[in-house]
Amino acid sequence: MITALFLVIIIVIVTILSEALGSEGFLNRELSRKIPHITAGIAAAFSVIIVDSKFVLILYGIVSIIITFLLIKYDVLKTIRNEKTKSWGVFFLPVAYTILVVFLFPVNKEIIFLSMILFGISDSAAAIVGEMTTENHFYLTSDKKSIIGSVIFFCSTLCILILFFAGIIQFEKLVNIFFSLSDIIFFSLATALILTVIEAISSKGSDNFFIPIFSAILLYIFIQSPYGDFILQFIIGVLIALFVALISIRFKFLTLNGSAATFLLASFIFGLGGWQWSLPIMTFFILSSILSKIRKKNNEDIEAFFEKSGTRDYLQVLANGGIGGLLVIYNEIFPSELNYYIYLASLAAVCADTWATEIGTFRKRATYNILNFKKIEQGTSGGISFVGTFGALAGSFVIALSGFLWVNLNLTHYFILIIGTGVFGSFFDSFLGATIQSQGRCKVCNKITEREMHCGQSTKYFRGYTWLNNDAVNFFAGVSSAVLIIIVYFFN
Repeated sequence: MITALFLVIIIVIVTILSEALGSEGFLNRELSRKIPHITAGIAAAFSVIIVDSKFVLILYGIVSIIITFLLIKYDVLKTIRNEKTKSWGVFFLPVAYTILVVFLFPVNKEIIFLSMILFGISDSAAAIVGEMTTENHFYLTSDKKSIIGSVIFFCSTLCILILFFAGIIQFEKLVNIFFSLSDIIFFSLATALILTVIEAISSKGSDNFFIPIFSAILLYIFIQSPYGDFILQFIIGVLIALFVALISIRFKFLTLNGSAATFLLASFIFGLGGWQWSLPIMTFFILSSILSKIRKKNNEDIEAFFEKSGTRDYLQVLANGGIGGLLVIYNEIFPSELNYYIYLASLAAVCADTWATEIGTFRKRATYNILNFKKIEQGTSGGISFVGTFGALAGSFVIALSGFLWVNLNLTHYFILIIGTGVFGSFFDSFLGATIQSQGRCKVCNKITEREMHCGQSTKYFRGYTWLNNDAVNFFAGVSSAVLIIIVYFFN
């Protein structure tokens, strides 16, 4: 207990000193921000080695969460935060640490140690070196990143992983006998690449949460893997994911950040799930992207209603595939046939919704409000049409078709289940669009639109919750289908 309290006191002192030195100009802003991160990461790592009580470590994490929350809320860390907005990075780190302690300590405490070391050293080194350079910066999301910073992160992560598995922390107690030195090197390369992309696409301090969490997930799956072919499947999956991401940029299916998000999702789905999980999402992505390109050429005017163009960004990718990515990770740890049905149902929903939009707006045709069936302008949120409903059925069907080889249900029941839940999700999407989705009115042409800008001006609020944009609606459509199939599964 005294040791844990001592660690908290050290972190608080270092944070306050770093803030003071930064505010007086003795340290540059990036260095003053990262010194507490390095200290916190290393202290968190060694805490699980020197403290034996899980209760004490959880208490240590909770106290750290409370302290960092108060420091940020009352703007004590004015130098450490970003220029314009509060950075919650120092808050996210103890949250990630506490989660890892709850689920992994004490059996897999080495994983917690390594995850915290990776964050403390690699993330901080990347930020400090990146801040020193004035060229080759890029923005995947709202935070400025640098190519040299990403290279430093990758190299640092790779070296730490290989050194760790080479024997720093009880090598023989961690690694499955199926894994050779070459397996470890290939796994480290793939993991370093995945974590580098996570760091590059993260913003507002979220990397302080995602890097430790996903480091731990990958390490746990690697160490616990019961079969020797895991590394080969994982490496092939990551390479295919990289190829898909690059092709998507080349043909403008995705924006740069959309391609990065796709690489991450595809790495987990392809690398962990094999063909069983890969084929459905590849079917959705490829066919939906082609449909979007064809529809845009035939009815480009409809784009004025949609929040985003046919080129998908990272939020659209996560809204459509995020549930699948989480499910394949969950299934790797807690395997169940139900996980796969939930995956197919959620994917059928987003595919049904996408195809309903793309096929339904392929030509100008009558569109009706889902609530009262009154005619509305084509492209308006909450609109449905006969052709669009056929598109929803077709989208659900192709997802059901792509997954039927790996199911044990009666095929008739299976297709009814997946198609039904998919169409339900599509209608739920339209229901949200007609009721609480954020909508604006153009000040120039008076159209109701999902866009924040229209006719060169910002739109005026019309109705709905401002946070519930099209991406959020797509996500909830997938969730609704997942919930429905769980209900049917357990009550059938």
